[in-house]
Amino acid sequence: MRRPLTPTVLTAAAVAGVVTFSLVASAPLGNAAARPSSAYAVSAEGQVPIPKTPYAESLDGKRQTTSALELPQNPLLSVRAGTATAGNDSASVELFDIVVGPDILSQVKIPPELKQQCANLPAIGAGDLPLPDLALPDLGLGLPKLSTKDLPVKNLPDLCNLLLTPPKALLSIDSLNVWCSGAKGGIDIGSLSLLGQTFKVPTTTQGAALPSNPLAAIKVNTQTKHSDGAFTVTGLTIELGGAETITLASATCAKPAPKPKPKPAPKPPVDNPVPPQVNNPPAAPVPTPVKTHQPVTG
Repeated sequence: MRRPLTPTVLTAAAVAGVVTFSLVASAPLGNAAARPSSAYAVSAEGQVPIPKTPYAESLDGKRQTTSALELPQNPLLSVRAGTATAGNDSASVELFDIVVGPDILSQVKIPPELKQQCANLPAIGAGDLPLPDLALPDLGLGLPKLSTKDLPVKNLPDLCNLLLTPPKALLSIDSLNVWCSGAKGGIDIGSLSLLGQTFKVPTTTQGAALPSNPLAAIKVNTQTKHSDGAFTVTGLTIELGGAETITLASATCAKPAPKPKPKPAPKPPVDNPVPPQVNNPPAAPVPTPVKTHQPVTG
């Protein structure tokens, strides 16, 4: 049963102080040749770290699945539900309702002069008006200092629309599925919106990238063959301002687990054992009668 997740906004320090993740496991260390098949739904590295959650791995080739998704409270990422599965040379991930940077632009306070300028846009020629260079506040995502000129807009009307009616998230995705089997794999992604603009994602192209901007650089369907024979498919990798890296849906297929050698069958018990041979002594020779004459008396 999938459990919904609703994170609240905390500082990065609070996120780093989270201690207990009962359903999160770390990938095993040691010899790379022992890499198991594994899968995880989300992870993040940077000022807001999130461990691989949920994480599933198969050490013996048996199918392992976990769908209890619990992220630490954070201002960066929320997901409604997720499932990670790993088996013998196979792995998969399912994710639903992914939100990166919830309400990020609603925190921007628009200066009165910009509001006035947006309200008085001319009917003709508004697209040729210069963009104002206004500093954006710290949005709590570890991003570098940004201004209005760093936003992915083409002109002043686009900027007014983005700030006056901000989208609910920096990035939102309806669903994301990733799978691998042996040395093959792929992804399937639903509707993806970046700052309110919907993009068609080329899921069949390995290493495809969405249009880059100072807020986010997104790579899709990264496929990696490892030196130990394993194969990894990663759905999305999101770089936020060079300060935060988010990985969504990663599946790794290791070499098939070796089959155990069959034990030799035990010898069947003998029902009627043959008694051992006994060496009998040779039979005594038959005596030969001897003829004699008895004397006659009388």
